Amino acid sequence: MKVEIVKEQLGTPIVLTIIAEDEVAAREAAAEAFSECARIENAYSRFVDGNELAILNAHVGEWAEVSEELLQLIAFAKRAGEKTKGAFDVSVKSILEGWGYDSAYSLKEGRPGRTGTIELKEGRVRIGAPIELGGLGKGYALDRMLSFLNAFLNVHLNAGGDLIVRGVNENAEPWRIVFEHPEDPARGIGTVDTTGLALASSSPSRRKWRNRHHLVDPRTGEPAAGMLAVYTQSSSALLADVYSTALFVLGYEEAQKLLPTLPVEAMLVSPEGRIFRSPNFQGVLFEE
Repeated sequence: MKVEIVKEQLGTPIVLTIIAEDEVAAREAAAEAFSECARIENAYSRFVDGNELAILNAHVGEWAEVSEELLQLIAFAKRAGEKTKGAFDVSVKSILEGWGYDSAYSLKEGRPGRTGTIELKEGRVRIGAPIELGGLGKGYALDRMLSFLNAFLNVHLNAGGDLIVRGVNENAEPWRIVFEHPEDPARGIGTVDTTGLALASSSPSRRKWRNRHHLVDPRTGEPAAGMLAVYTQSSSALLADVYSTALFVLGYEEAQKLLPTLPVEAMLVSPEGRIFRSPNFQGVLFEE
């Protein structure tokens, strides 16, 4: 039996599909998974006033005690930044808000923002600029949601194009996933059939305004401009999410050089439409 639940969370429709014999058990597990997603969003979204992230951001430059979960997320983000030579950086909050990508989505230009350092010491954090976890939050939430569905072998979880799947569909076939066209999400450029994979993509098509988009190059403080789209694959939605962002920021040429050192497979699309795929990237393109 195919059980499908759709909820609006993390700023996007999340579609959870479970193939199960017991519909009641599937819906109960799904409710727990969505509750976990809501908990993560409420705690760590920069659009929620007064949450743990907001409290930390109110103490820029000071050593602060945070929960173990937030500490681990920040530590992971810091390591990802080091691995990508600064292309991934969670301290871009003030830059995005300076461009108008704020909680009201006002799109009104404000005071220019900047990035800052992140220090960790004995379970405490000191940030040099406000942080936001949008570059990893969706992937982390998907991994956590899947952990509440361990009783089910066949699951498909899609959050606005970022996915994690395992098992097979209702026809006992591998899940077929479409790679979105970088300039038109309603179209596809290829597919992958899989029984276990996390996938993420990064392109500016969903969030663009004036000469801006949401993919900031932290090294310059400007919108990243050296890539049209990135598609990543991994065993973890968190890894796929983080490194799709970082590879996009790096640009087509630099991303190819760094990709072998990262825990993902990827397909890169240059602004001119050239395509590079790492050796173990799965799937076929429609042009092939």
